[in-house]
Amino acid sequence: MDKTLSNYLDQVDRHLRPLPAGERADIILEIRSEILELEAAGAAPEEILSRLGDARDLAAAYLGDTISKKPSFSLSRLGAVAAFWGLAGLGGMFVLPLTSVLAVSLLVSGALVPAAGLAKFLASLAGIDLPFIMFQFGGYMPPPATAFQLSVVAGALLLLAGQGLWRLTVRLVRLIGRQRRRLDG
Repeated sequence: MDKTLSNYLDQVDRHLRPLPAGERADIILEIRSEILELEAAGAAPEEILSRLGDARDLAAAYLGDTISKKPSFSLSRLGAVAAFWGLAGLGGMFVLPLTSVLAVSLLVSGALVPAAGLAKFLASLAGIDLPFIMFQFGGYMPPPATAFQLSVVAGALLLLAGQGLWRLTVRLVRLIGRQRRRLDG
């Protein structure tokens, strides 16, 4: 394989670093296979690079496809979204960070709020006051048992909001990926 093409593959691989090594290796293997087929058909390195497009754009397309194929939340997916931000342009610089950071914040809050309510309730049963955990609605402070119930409801609502924002993030990634492919194609 030509040195220019090998450098191109290295650039794509660098842009795909947030993906798990197995996924990244599969993508690079797929691109390498395409390059070797084009070389066997007699295409010049410049022609192959022209056909594949910019390494950054190709990596962004693969990141977008990877994110949108598995829309469930995981830390590796969050890393892929973060990498996609940098490669996606204006939408990636503002909208994707906002939706994904809010989604993660809401998901974490959705887990922490009921845990805090449970801690406050269990502490009250043991006769311990936890002043740093406080549930207050305007001027009303519910008793610990009611606060725990309200915290479970609030946690469920926060989790639902976080999941909704994560789905929106995945949809935006798909949309940006489709638009980029339309521009390149």
